[in-house]
Formats: sequence, C-alpha cells, structure tokens
Amino acid sequence: MKKLNLSMIAVALALFINAQKGAYIEFKINSSKGATGSMKINYSEFGYGSEFNMVIPQMPGGGIVNKSIANKENPDSIYLLNDKTKTYSTIKKNDSQNEDTKTYTVKKVGEETVNGYKCVHALVTEGTETTDVWNTKDIKEYNDYKATYASNKRMGSLKREQALKDAGCDGFPVKTIHKGNEREGDMTMELVKIEKKSFLKSDFAIPADYTRSGSAAGGANMNPAGIKSQQEIMNMTPEERNKYIEELKAKYKKN
Repeated sequence: MKKLNLSMIAVALALFINAQKGAYIEFKINSSKGATGSMKINYSEFGYGSEFNMVIPQMPGGGIVNKSIANKENPDSIYLLNDKTKTYSTIKKNDSQNEDTKTYTVKKVGEETVNGYKCVHALVTEGTETTDVWNTKDIKEYNDYKATYASNKRMGSLKREQALKDAGCDGFPVKTIHKGNEREGDMTMELVKIEKKSFLKSDFAIPADYTRSGSAAGGANMNPAGIKSQQEIMNMTPEERNKYIEELKAKYKKN
C-alpha cells in the first residue's frame, strides 16, 4: 500500500509539473507625456496570447485595447481578436514585420538588480533615439518567451536582439526606457509579474462564436473606426506613428 501511495504521488507530481509549463507575464507601461498601460502575456507549449491596453490622452478614442493569440498548429499566423464584436482577423507574421534597416549600437553599462532580478544594463542607440535596457537570465525560459514579443517593436526586434547578444547583454527584458521621441516622451516598460501557470490548448484557439472580420484592423480594434490594430501600430516607426496620429486628429476634427 505504501509503494502504491508513493507511485500515485509521483504520478501526480509529474502531471503537475507538466501542467505548469506555461507562464503569465505582465508589464506596465507609462510615458512622461501621460500615456499609461499594460501588456499581459500568456505563454504555453500550445501557443501564446497577449492583451495590450494603453490610455493615450491625445489619441482620438482615448487609447488602444487589443488582443491577439498565436498557436503552434498555425505558427505563421497571428489572430487578432475583438471581444466587443466577437470577430477575429488573421495576419501573417512575415507580413507584420517590415525589414529592419536600423543600425543599433549597444554599450554595456554594467550589472544591476532590478525588481529582484540580476540584470545586465545596456544602452542601445538607434539614430537620435536611445533605449536603456535591463535584461536578465535569471528567468531560465527567457528564450522560449521571446516569441511572445518578437513582433513588438516597442520591446525589440530580431536585429536589435542580435546586437544585444553580440555585446553580451541579451536576456529577458525586466525594464526598458526609450528616449528621444519628443511626441511620445520617455516611454518606460517594466516587468511587474511573471508566474508559472497552466493553460489548455483551447486557450489559444479562436472562440467558436467568433466570426471572421474583413480586415485586420477591424478584427482586433476595440476603439473608434479607423484606429489601427496593436500589431500595426507597434510595428510603425516613430515617424510613421506620429504621422498616423496627426491623420487621426485631422479626421476626427472634421467629424
């Protein structure tokens, strides 16, 4: 009986460990110009999903709220979800990532502890803009989690990640401060939570009651018509983003 109980405990522990392959990750975002928000990420062996919320006082509609999922059954696609209208749209990862033509210069500043994590502090320069980055390798699965933010230019790009790695400053981002964009102000993104969590395969599937939208922006956008999706906005260069905001202001002023 004792051996049987031990065997049952061993099986239960194995099932628990396998169920905890996933993680919940949360970042807070704020700007010296008044924008605030968060990015919440769910990661598992089945795929990943993100929910991006930004309150931007100067943007028509007040900000951005977007959700997206990706699953390993369709690795080349990202699904943009609109919970309000129960619609979804699909974009291809290759289509969402424009070729990065920027030149990144990385300078290692030193080693610092941020939010309890041992980090490498690096200064990344791209033209007239700079980003202070605090990356850690204390999070063992950081290479797995990279996929969850690889297409988000606010958090990085493949070319920038390679530059950080070449300088010995790669790892999971605990904190970043982007400077040099006069309109956005200093933009800070900081890790506030990462915890092991179990997920089901269905958590990364399109809900059964959602219908396909005619456009990517329409499928993911939860704001007034004409505002682009999270993926599109975050993939813009600062110049493109500024132009886009001005176009929106002109459009809504007429209305």
